[in-house]
Amino acid sequence: MTAWKFTDVYAPDYQVPDDSILSALVFDVPEGISPVSGEKFAANLDLSASGKTTRVLAAILGMKSLPMEGTVMASGADLNIALKSSNDAQMQAGLARLPLIGGSVRSAELRVCARVRTAQAPADGAAASATAADVFEIEIGIEVGGHKGGLLMQIPKVDGQFTIGGTFQQLGVHLSDLDFLVPGASFAQMFPADLPTAYYNPGRTALDLLSLALTFDVTSAPAFSLSPSRVVVALGISDIALYSNALYLNPLAVNISVSNPLDKPGVTSGLTGSICLYPYGKQTSPPSVAQDFTFAMAAQMPDSKSPTFSMTGSSANPQKLPVSTILCDLANNGSFDTGISERLVLEKFDFDAAVDSSSGTIDHFSVDMAMSAAGTDGLYFGLFGAELGVKDFSIAVSYVK
Repeated sequence: MTAWKFTDVYAPDYQVPDDSILSALVFDVPEGISPVSGEKFAANLDLSASGKTTRVLAAILGMKSLPMEGTVMASGADLNIALKSSNDAQMQAGLARLPLIGGSVRSAELRVCARVRTAQAPADGAAASATAADVFEIEIGIEVGGHKGGLLMQIPKVDGQFTIGGTFQQLGVHLSDLDFLVPGASFAQMFPADLPTAYYNPGRTALDLLSLALTFDVTSAPAFSLSPSRVVVALGISDIALYSNALYLNPLAVNISVSNPLDKPGVTSGLTGSICLYPYGKQTSPPSVAQDFTFAMAAQMPDSKSPTFSMTGSSANPQKLPVSTILCDLANNGSFDTGISERLVLEKFDFDAAVDSSSGTIDHFSVDMAMSAAGTDGLYFGLFGAELGVKDFSIAVSYVK
């Protein structure tokens, strides 16, 4: 067997950046045989010979080599490389040794993608550094609560930290389905106990797993060590009716961060969500059409280390609808006479507040609101019918204890 690298073969004709993944990977091939046949590629990736790029990965997987296959395609001035592992069962067995998440792994695939340009091609930044198309990651399929989802694993090149994480859609879970993330404890103990029952009722409220991220500490000397340092989970509650069928909190995300999940876990939590206002005449339960306005909010809950409850929020009015439409939507009546000019558009409504929950006092509070005649062909507006010559205005209020 002999060591084979992309740079040994393609560097004379293509600009291969020093930090490209192609500059690091080493493959084992039979003497005198090329792993590239036409546009097809097949060879074993030597995890040991590829140096620091795969040294930690080799220790995590307990493997010395990994079979890869894919394509090497020339297209104009570009050479496109797309490879993936071809022994996923072997990788899955290796990742099953990961703390916390290992027992939930159902599939695994290493992906390598890169694009390089011919030496004669005009410089487009690719020669200076690896292109944005460079991919070197592991796709992990997991099963939680009987539902399947996908995670991406950063491949650590040095000792330190790396993350495995992903986002999900329509992945329903119970809190008990997440007990594997906090061995020796119940994940229900990590969930905030002071959510209003209108938002969350244990045993009845459906939860969706929105995202999951695990951070690991890894060291390779004097002995290899791998341990989880933090778990971050976002759980969603959908279609919370705030006012009739007009105003919904959709979704409300409960963000839970658990430090030291294996030993005396510490928990912090917060809320993020979007308050959505739906158009009059089209309001249903649950909502079935796109919203007119949204208001994104985030809140940090008090904990044992800090008694502060904080909240921020900002509005979005992408269609530049007038303020009168907000009132019509709330009333579910398009002919509702608001008495407000149809030219008045809400451009911004932001606020930021923090309260000391131990004393009930406000630490700081600010509101920033702006309205204008934007989107009305530059016309001025009258606040209540009369033309006042006002084109835009803003109001900002701030209080600091």
